[in-house]
Amino acid sequence: MGAVTREMIIAEFHLLEEKAKLLNLEPIRVYLIGGGNMALRGLKSATKDIDIVVTNRGQSSLLEALLETPVPKLPVYLRQYRSQWDYDLGMSVRYIHPLHGFNLDVFVKRVLNKLHLSGDIVSRAEVPEGFESHEFFEVYLVSKEDIFLFKSVTSMERVRDVEDLIALVETGLDYEIVIQEIENQLSKDESLRHIIPLMMHRVDLLMQQIGAVKGLMHLKEYLREICGELYE
Repeated sequence: MGAVTREMIIAEFHLLEEKAKLLNLEPIRVYLIGGGNMALRGLKSATKDIDIVVTNRGQSSLLEALLETPVPKLPVYLRQYRSQWDYDLGMSVRYIHPLHGFNLDVFVKRVLNKLHLSGDIVSRAEVPEGFESHEFFEVYLVSKEDIFLFKSVTSMERVRDVEDLIALVETGLDYEIVIQEIENQLSKDESLRHIIPLMMHRVDLLMQQIGAVKGLMHLKEYLREICGELYE
């Protein structure tokens, strides 16, 4: 599996805008989470894969057409798999780039059966510099706080995942936004309470690496309170 640099992501997304225009597709809006988001923010030079979320079935179908329809001299992404729960919220599809070999993972509304792309996450998202002119393939970056939250519950404790979380902490996060979004997610889906111990473990791991950051300590106290409620 190949790595994808910031420059490659920019080039590929501009090609997808051109392709969507040629196909005369309705506008597709994608929300970047994870390493692709961090690369476009300049927080890392390259990532192993690009993770994007779309909001509904219609957007998923449009994106599928964009990625898989052949157009001369423009990329056709190769589908590796699609999750068995077709078109339910939380469906995921993995593509691989035919030349560069990196993965493009697409999620519909919910990521890995965990966090939802909530209205608040959408409202905090912003268009990265250089993509303001896109009309057919619209690119949005979820906030740094929301990347931190996604990575806290989906990372696999690989070295690069820990490094990404540290890089996000070092930018200076607003942990009240993180806590408010956790509250928001739990208020809409009680089943997500099972991710709280996982988040606590991630925070402990981070504090072992970088010390007692005030915001992380505040987040840990909040998570500890939630964990206490779980076992009352």
